[in-house]
Amino acid sequence: MDAVWLGGHCAQCDAPLRTALVREVRHYEDARLLEITCGTCEATFLAVSTDRPRVPEAIEVHDVARAAQLLGRAQRLTDLFDLDAA
Repeated sequence: MDAVWLGGHCAQCDAPLRTALVREVRHYEDARLLEITCGTCEATFLAVSTDRPRVPEAIEVHDVARAAQLLGRAQRLTDLFDLDAA
């Protein structure tokens, strides 16, 4: 596998991931499932890598968490959508 350059920091110890150990677990077409082990605290997690360029408007983890909160509190469709705007 080609060298993978990781940006960002470990969620456990905040160390930069450029020193992490990366192992390819699976490879399918242009996507790879990677097992990443932090070089500082040795925390292990999985990540998906693609050869495609990053989409700037892509959905992020905090968007999913916020949507889950709204969905959990909703009792009717009108709590989620403005149905009168159509």
